[in-house]
Amino acid sequence: MQFQTRLRYENRAEKAHYVWDKYQSILRTSVLDVGADEKYLTRYLPPETRYWGIGLGGSPDQEVDLEAGVIPFAAGSFETVLCLDVLEHLDNLHAVFDELCRVSSRYVIISLPNAWAGILQVALFGDYALRHHLKYYGLPPEKPVDRHKWFLSYEEAAHFVATRAQKNQMRVVQIDPYYAINWQRWRNRTFRAAAHLLLRFSKVNAENFFISTMWAVLEKERQG
Repeated sequence: MQFQTRLRYENRAEKAHYVWDKYQSILRTSVLDVGADEKYLTRYLPPETRYWGIGLGGSPDQEVDLEAGVIPFAAGSFETVLCLDVLEHLDNLHAVFDELCRVSSRYVIISLPNAWAGILQVALFGDYALRHHLKYYGLPPEKPVDRHKWFLSYEEAAHFVATRAQKNQMRVVQIDPYYAINWQRWRNRTFRAAAHLLLRFSKVNAENFFISTMWAVLEKERQG
């Protein structure tokens, strides 16, 4: 595996450290952070890196409503474009995915959450009740401030990224899973083994219920 790290994360600040430790070799020239929030990644970037954060909410360098479907930069403006746990919040994620590829001169790094794992984790380890709605997918009595608009599995996310990348003349360098829960503990191993056993004759891959997030690195295909 080309990009890897032993770090774990539970919040956005820790995720930035994870990203730097894992992908720092392609985060040194210029970086566009789509959905930058508080720009936590800037804590780790070297001073010579040209960084720009866009999005709504937090403290981005530039407020951009991605639902408008256009990222306001010329083609190839940044060597590496980041879009981490953002696309699932957008109705027009297909168009925004294409925009990520357009404004990148070489790399795109994307993460997408696996909703299937969220259901299992709430069922096994959560404190589910009507007053505790499933994060991003429940139906609270009042309109939520933030929610996901796509309910996807790990395999579906990986297939979407690989297929859409090809349409944008980009190749997949790496797609890999992130597990938020330590499934090596004895109780967790039991749950995992049971799921694989129950689904052994099904077309559903049981791992879809355990992987928390899909991470992908795309690279622009060289012309000529």
